[in-house]
Amino acid sequence: MKLKFRNIPTCDVKVYRIDLMKFSLLKRNLGGITKINLAGIRPHHEAAVELGDGKDYRDRTRELALPLKDEGAYLVVCRGENLHTSGLVLLTPLVVEVQEDVPSGRVRTTVKDVVADRYRKDVHVKVIGSRNADFISGPTDLRGVFVADGIQGTSTVIAQAEPSRYAFFRGQAELGPAPKPAPPSQSTPQQKPGQAAPAKPAEKKMPRASLEQDLLEGLQKANTMIQGKQVEQLKSMYKSKQKGVKAQKAF
Repeated sequence: MKLKFRNIPTCDVKVYRIDLMKFSLLKRNLGGITKINLAGIRPHHEAAVELGDGKDYRDRTRELALPLKDEGAYLVVCRGENLHTSGLVLLTPLVVEVQEDVPSGRVRTTVKDVVADRYRKDVHVKVIGSRNADFISGPTDLRGVFVADGIQGTSTVIAQAEPSRYAFFRGQAELGPAPKPAPPSQSTPQQKPGQAAPAKPAEKKMPRASLEQDLLEGLQKANTMIQGKQVEQLKSMYKSKQKGVKAQKAF
């Protein structure tokens, strides 16, 4: 397999043999299969690969020789310094021929054994769309055909004949009806095209004469309170003077 790199001197390569059908059920499609947590799993093959002096300053490609002989699905994980990448390798005689009908969301899968040059019946096929909740599963017929309806979004097709014989397909087209837009919030009414925005409720304004009268009454109350405090202060001053004692009478 090809490995693209840049400014990486060495790379650690680990190869894990996986059950493609089981992991696809966990991830629902093949998009997240390379993110599987493989901690504690012994790799089928591992090696340290010298890529150069780490001063490439350009993109380079290296052919990686993988000692894989048995049929099956293999997850290849490559790590160099703080970077990593991964990929999926299949050793299988099976291929899938997929026909997609975009408006209806129908996916027609034909499974063929290219080594025996014949179409395979009773092959277990699972189909799912990126907007589907569950897989649609079933066996191929005598023609090697399996049809799945109601696929929405981009399709993923996985076929399994024997325990280690797989084939898969990942579509690019958006199948089925377009997703419905989210309903507008009920708190704010939606404005239709060409329609004026709803008018805000008019604020009640007080008559000018009433407003001025309220201001005058407020000032009068404030003045009355200030005058009352001043009167109390004068009264307290007079009382303190009357209670005072002259200095010559103290002897």
